[in-house]
Amino acid sequence: MGRITCPLLLVVGQDDQSNATVESADDMKQMMERAGNSNLLTTLSYPGAGHLIEMPYSPHCKVSSFLMPISRERVLALWGGLTKPHAVAQEDSWEKILGFLREHLCHSVKPHVQSRL
Repeated sequence: MGRITCPLLLVVGQDDQSNATVESADDMKQMMERAGNSNLLTTLSYPGAGHLIEMPYSPHCKVSSFLMPISRERVLALWGGLTKPHAVAQEDSWEKILGFLREHLCHSVKPHVQSRL
């Protein structure tokens, strides 16, 4: 994290049941602060949102079931999130993600190149 030289956007669901996203985001922030590049970090954090914060109006998926390729064992993946806060996170984060990409990708290319974002 200390060697990052480009802007970074973290989208964190505080009810993520799959990964320790809140703790991971805090660790990343601390590492970047120690390296002096925390100005490159933008964090969006959503209480009640789970792991799969996707584009707005995507179905909220709290759990997935799938088969492991070799063992054929059935596995459950818990994603977490409460339906309403998760939906709010999807709507809010989508506009902010697009804005972040426009700011850091579209404005950094040559003026004659048109982005389709």
